Amino acid sequence: MVLHFEHIERQHMRGLPILHPRLAVEAVAARDFGEHTLFILISPWFMNLVLLPGTDEWDACEQGECLDIEFPYEALEFSVSHDAELGTFLSSVLFRTVSEFQDQASACDVATELMRTLFSTNTAADGPANRKRHTLSRRSLLTGLGTN
Repeated sequence: MVLHFEHIERQHMRGLPILHPRLAVEAVAARDFGEHTLFILISPWFMNLVLLPGTDEWDACEQGECLDIEFPYEALEFSVSHDAELGTFLSSVLFRTVSEFQDQASACDVATELMRTLFSTNTAADGPANRKRHTLSRRSLLTGLGTN
């Protein structure tokens, strides 16, 4: 995955003003998620939560199809991608732009904290049994405040 996005950066993104010059492509905070692998992909132009399937569970899904995936904190919306080189993977946008990060270390720190929060228990007043499904905002994920 990292090599693939480094190639995209070199071949298709070089020189574009959206690239953050102090960030590099890196997979951070990888962990098992059932039979799958979950990590945060930092790039000089975005930060996404990526789910690499360990099964063919999502192979029949349409390109771009959106799926809700449950985490202890709350459900997140993922988009299905089918790539000739990578196969099927799911991704959820965390940051559409990474211009606010000072450097790679600060982006990695935020990614690590995001992953920790994602696997913490949602302590919203309505409780986990009554929580609504919604896309997690960066603010709610970082602060622990629900978006409901």
